[in-house]
Amino acid sequence: MLRSIDNSRKGDRDFSEIVRRGILNREHEPQKIDESASIDEWSFLDLFSTSQTSSLKTTVSDLTCASPNCINNAPFFAFKKHDMAYGVVQGCCNSWNCPRCGISRAKHEYGRIVEGCRTLSEQNELWFITITCRGKEMSRVDAINGYLEWTNKLLTCWRTHATRHHQKWCYAAVTEHQKRGHPHSHILTTWQPPDVQEGLRSNWITAADGSKVHEETKAIRSNYVHESCVRAGLGSQYDISRVKSSEAASRYVAKYLFKNTIFTERWPRGWKRVRYSQNFPKLSDMKTDAFVLMTREDWQKLGKLASVISVEDYVVGEIVSHHIPNTNVILREKTK
Repeated sequence: MLRSIDNSRKGDRDFSEIVRRGILNREHEPQKIDESASIDEWSFLDLFSTSQTSSLKTTVSDLTCASPNCINNAPFFAFKKHDMAYGVVQGCCNSWNCPRCGISRAKHEYGRIVEGCRTLSEQNELWFITITCRGKEMSRVDAINGYLEWTNKLLTCWRTHATRHHQKWCYAAVTEHQKRGHPHSHILTTWQPPDVQEGLRSNWITAADGSKVHEETKAIRSNYVHESCVRAGLGSQYDISRVKSSEAASRYVAKYLFKNTIFTERWPRGWKRVRYSQNFPKLSDMKTDAFVLMTREDWQKLGKLASVISVEDYVVGEIVSHHIPNTNVILREKTK
């Protein structure tokens, strides 16, 4: 097999779309909690890009979990670029803990949240609700282990209320860990709390001299949300906002999927980093002529169809060379 270096990025759109959509998604759920993980606090968020931004200028490419290969050995796919030129790319295992595929999973979920909220906002008003687990009297481990059960109770309560009052129930939620390590969820929903009104929210802020100062700010309050959070076991901390721009709100919430600890920290089995109601809009399936490279016959098929095969790196090139030896196919390795 002949090798060459391809400096062109033309045709990468098909490649990236195959990875982003997750042509092959296999679920590998984590089972342990990483007690040593810490969380970086962002000073601001760029609402219109998929890379996180902060005072540290962190981007997706800077994430410590970044890696070119799937740790779960997801199979490879071949896709036609043009004529007899093909590309070979490794599929997505869909595991958040995979250094490579976790990023692809986050991008896919980001797209679904943004596109879904865009669709819902055409006929529905959206609300942004943030819930936080109580923490002063509870350890980080107890909070993490109980959070899924408590949020299930809360969402069931809200869904029941929406059904009884003939409201559309649809939501997307992203959960992250706060700096103190306790869970914290951002929810975009079509459900409107029944008794929202303008009120005051009490906060403790840190003054310039380091002392704690009590402050009250205007905020939307709801006795129903407060009581339902307490009954579910979460505590009394919550925030409610009426969404003015679905684009800004959805991108703001979805960007939490790119916090480093989403990928590097192990979460309990069954934990939902991102969750949706069953009727939340899904991304449309991408039409593609890509085929999986699982068997010897699959690789032989590619060898007969292709005169040029493009790969992303040397490792993939070696795999292709191993499966399609002694042919006149030109193998192109792309440079960054």
